[in-house]
Amino acid sequence: MSIEFIVSQDPQLLEQYYQLRQACFRKELGIPDFDGSEDALDRRSHILLAIQDGRCIGGARISPNIPLEGQLRELELAEDDCCMWERFVVDPAVRTIQLIRDFCAKLIEYSRYFGYQYALVLSSLRNARFYRQCHTALDVGFQIHRAVPDCAQGAFAGLEHYLSVSNLKDVSAASLKKCVPVRLAA
Repeated sequence: MSIEFIVSQDPQLLEQYYQLRQACFRKELGIPDFDGSEDALDRRSHILLAIQDGRCIGGARISPNIPLEGQLRELELAEDDCCMWERFVVDPAVRTIQLIRDFCAKLIEYSRYFGYQYALVLSSLRNARFYRQCHTALDVGFQIHRAVPDCAQGAFAGLEHYLSVSNLKDVSAASLKKCVPVRLAA
């Protein structure tokens, strides 16, 4: 059973992703009122999905919207060079460290394909450290910068938030060969 990573606009696959993120965020993040349905930012972003046997088992949003202008200035990053990785989720029934590493590699690959040099991530410190391990395994720079509690909004208010940056511009071809090629789907 192979897993395919695709950027898709297929309504059925996207709905499966939205339902999965809602269920996982409610249970795993303890946000009982989280609404995982499609929002305006989803429609302006690229949604990377992990598909197994025609079913969505994971997804993440690659967003051009960076609501962190102050942090971008401090890090001396141009907004047009950056994307945000958001709403990352993998079905707990199939979640493995290798699957998450492969997913991170695909996020890197697709983000580069779309022309981004950096990807920003807001996550818990625990997740940021895990993402750094995934990036290290791929020889891709990933730096955890600082706690940014003021960035927590809506349902995420009160959750721990750390800002991290993935350096996509210096990724070697050898690093990306560890995964299957990029494929865009309708």
